[in-house]
Amino acid sequence: MENENILFSIIIPTRNRPVEFKAALDSVLAQTYKNVEVIVVNDGSNQNFRSEYDALELEYPAVKFLNLIERTRGHGHCFARNQGVEEAKGDFIGFLDDDDYWSDPDFLSVASTAIKKSNSDFYIANQQAITHEGEKINNVWVENLREKLDKKDPRLSNEIFEVSISELFKASGFPHQNVCLISRDLYLSVGGMDENLRYEPDRDIYLRVIDKSSTILYDSRVVAIHNVPDKSKSTNASTKTNRLEKLLFQLRTAEKSILFAENSEVITFNKMRKGYILKHICEELIKSGKRDLAYFYAKEALSISFTLKWMMFTVLCWFRKGRAK
Repeated sequence: MENENILFSIIIPTRNRPVEFKAALDSVLAQTYKNVEVIVVNDGSNQNFRSEYDALELEYPAVKFLNLIERTRGHGHCFARNQGVEEAKGDFIGFLDDDDYWSDPDFLSVASTAIKKSNSDFYIANQQAITHEGEKINNVWVENLREKLDKKDPRLSNEIFEVSISELFKASGFPHQNVCLISRDLYLSVGGMDENLRYEPDRDIYLRVIDKSSTILYDSRVVAIHNVPDKSKSTNASTKTNRLEKLLFQLRTAEKSILFAENSEVITFNKMRKGYILKHICEELIKSGKRDLAYFYAKEALSISFTLKWMMFTVLCWFRKGRAK
């Protein structure tokens, strides 16, 4: 079977950002690889932007548009992505945020060849994060993975190579969905996006996907640009969620992996991560003066991630709790 026979379904959720969305869409349509279906999920954009989206729908007749009913906060990008996948017919699923874009027109062409050669079901590449002021931010996701491998590792002579779960966990973060290509069968087998998460749902599905993946390919090239949300604005889900809420969502993701993952490395990693999250919850509670709760979470963290330093900190939390009464 020729590489061109791999059909990619690329899903772009969008809401109230027609100008940025057009740039994202154009970057997908500019791919040299042409066996691609593009599905746009308009997540209930309000009337102020409807005419612009309607004009774009007419401008791109080959693109499938799914228009969800208008809601104050939208249906959520997890719901939008899952809706797109339900309509997808491709062998592989890819996503692109409507305020980002693919910078490499050969991204899918290179990926199709590598996927076909290795029979991979999960493909990860890199992207460059740029602030609204034009500043580049490095090592946000898995850009430094090559640096974490042995310098004599023969794989380093290649731009694309197979990686293990333990190696992925050595990187600074987790890959952004803009640069992930997932077998449709694998995506469906893990249940898709968790529509209850409003923060880091991409980390959640990443953990579930690598737990079930048979072959993971890492592409060390930068193929996309991620525009970091301006924290002074509230249009982005991550900027509208406070610190404790974010930590709670992260805790849920870790708990899910501990309870349901099959790979021991995924379970061990998330046990460690749970302790780390609990410690940060404790620290946030101290800042807000909730000393009783801070002590409660300090003990929880100590039972999972014991260190002498944290034990001393827990005792200090107990002492402060007692003085506060």
